Amino acid sequence: YNADGTYDRHKARGVIRGFLSQLGIDYYASYAPTTMLSTARIVMAIAAKHGLPMHHTGIPQAFLQGQVNRPIYVTLPKGIHIKSQILDTMRQTLPETDRSRQPVYRLLKSLYGLASSPHLFSKLLSAFLTKLGLER
Repeated sequence: YNADGTYDRHKARGVIRGFLSQLGIDYYASYAPTTMLSTARIVMAIAAKHGLPMHHTGIPQAFLQGQVNRPIYVTLPKGIHIKSQILDTMRQTLPETDRSRQPVYRLLKSLYGLASSPHLFSKLLSAFLTKLGLER
């Protein structure tokens, strides 16, 4: 918001309605490793005792980084339309009864709400850390 209370800009975030997903049909893996709080405390205590430096980082939009490994198709929310000459041309080739149908879009990267987003990001991070020479 601006100082006078007006909007500065409109922002939106695409989110998948993952609560509709079914294991084995829409996704196959949702597991992602996490650290228990007690484990993190032990690691920090050992580092503090031995004077080792520690660093913390956050990865902006982490779940948006993972590459989707199988075809996932989504529709846009009601009220959102893409104006595209290519899309209009494609609609003209459809039978008259199908022209009013909402098109589906194939995801290339994961989105928030996708059941497999944590798993896909975990795989991406693991591959990156392995490339740096770290081992699991």
